[in-house]
Amino acid sequence: MGSYNTGGYSLGYIDPTDAQAKDLKQMKDWFYTANYTGASAIWMAGAIDKRFKIGDSSLYSSAYGQNYQQYQRFFFNLVRRHGNMISGFQRKNRKSTITVPNQKDTDDLADDYNKVIRWCEDRDNFQEYFSESFENGCDVGINWLWAYMDYTNDPISGDLFTDSVSYNNVLWDQNFHKQDLTDCQGVWRRRWVTKNAAMVLVPDYADEIKKMKPSGAKDGRFPLQAELQNLQLSNLFAYDEFYYRTTRQAKVIVDPYTGQAVEWEEDETENPDMLNMVLQQQPWLKVQKMDIPTVKCVLSIGDHQIYHGFNLLSTRNKIVDQFPCVPHLCYHEPDVLSYSGRIQGYIRNVRDAQFLYNMRKVIELQILQSQINAGWIYPIDAVVDPKAFRQSSGGDAFLIPLKAGRQANEIQRIEPSAIPQSLIELSRNLAEDITKITGVNEELLGMAEDDKSGILSMLRQSAGLVTLQNIFDRSDLTQRLYGNLRLNAIRANFSKGKIKRILGKDADPRFFLNFSQKYGISLEEGNYSTTQRQMELKQLLDFKQLGINI
Repeated sequence: MGSYNTGGYSLGYIDPTDAQAKDLKQMKDWFYTANYTGASAIWMAGAIDKRFKIGDSSLYSSAYGQNYQQYQRFFFNLVRRHGNMISGFQRKNRKSTITVPNQKDTDDLADDYNKVIRWCEDRDNFQEYFSESFENGCDVGINWLWAYMDYTNDPISGDLFTDSVSYNNVLWDQNFHKQDLTDCQGVWRRRWVTKNAAMVLVPDYADEIKKMKPSGAKDGRFPLQAELQNLQLSNLFAYDEFYYRTTRQAKVIVDPYTGQAVEWEEDETENPDMLNMVLQQQPWLKVQKMDIPTVKCVLSIGDHQIYHGFNLLSTRNKIVDQFPCVPHLCYHEPDVLSYSGRIQGYIRNVRDAQFLYNMRKVIELQILQSQINAGWIYPIDAVVDPKAFRQSSGGDAFLIPLKAGRQANEIQRIEPSAIPQSLIELSRNLAEDITKITGVNEELLGMAEDDKSGILSMLRQSAGLVTLQNIFDRSDLTQRLYGNLRLNAIRANFSKGKIKRILGKDADPRFFLNFSQKYGISLEEGNYSTTQRQMELKQLLDFKQLGINI
């Protein structure tokens, strides 16, 4: 690899002193400026949502100011249990990503894909990261599943890993509508790394990174990142991945008789003249050059633009034309004018009820505390020390010394007001409102007090889940989209030798062909846990006994 002085950078890497690097920086600056207004609104609303989830009592200062009494900052958190129910149901019903054959002769191909996908999921603990992403997406409305290659233990093919990236670490095109991001113009992720970590992430640029000095946060971007609270941030590099949508030119083979069109992908293991040989054998085929939508990446360390090329999941011969990430959405209303209203989690609509519930509880406690000693009416010279009236009760009786010649009936206690029953009922109603707003009923929370049969309780649970079905359906779509991304990355990066080690045999010859993934199989969600698979086996055996050919 070259250096700043000599040039000669490897494919994809750029010299930060040339015009191309400056143009890329301008493109990134324009993207950030264009989308920061909407992103900042979503970041701020999401930060408040998270504070409600963790029970941050400092939220009271938003309504009462900084001088609000410390001992009154109670937080009776009813929000977290509703989120735990939603995320707990997803964890209890986890699904695997599987492929099913679309054609009669693709059973073996689907089996090979399934084994490799399951091997990857088990290796990178995908299910836990998926559940974590689902929970964070339900909290604030959006979270990101991020795929990346790690070459630490496999410098040839690399290992495919998954990361759950929080909403405040990513800037995205605020006008996207489709969850598959086909209409999204760009995604920008920032993270903070040490110098050694940066050299591991970009090994071809290690010599240049050694010469750099970390500058910390100087551009003021991504202001709500948790890392910005780190006092040692000056020792870290800002590592930016900026992906934008563009097009690339590809060779497409068209069969005029069948109407089938397939992109031609070069393979290093095959004869470089393979395309000419195919055209000689089948002269009716036509080769056309077409512009295909793709995604390109700009890597930056600090202020240095170091890489500009295809998606980092791509290889020299096989390109992944997708963003390396998939959004985990809760409620998505892309046509709403308010930016913060376009993406919401379940917490957004229960914040008011939770806040009012806390206020009611604080008032109840204040009334209860006032019953200890509401006040006294007394002549000025009746008692020895008026401070005796301000004694707090710790379980002992009050001691109020009277002057000689004074009678006890000369002083009169002000009786405290009782806690109104309507106030207690209002607090109960506010707690029920939180349950109604989230769509989580008492059966789902295990709090139903009526004496109902088990079957009726199950039916009521199912009815309660219907109100949350859109959240789980979006989660299923996220898993399918990410499964397609994973399959493309596997096909582009894993060598035939690695696939053979995973399968214990040679893979199906169609394993690495793009049209096999497009036409031969479909991605679905399958059973994950042992209990689910055992139940599926029992059902299949029952069908077989009934005479159904399984």
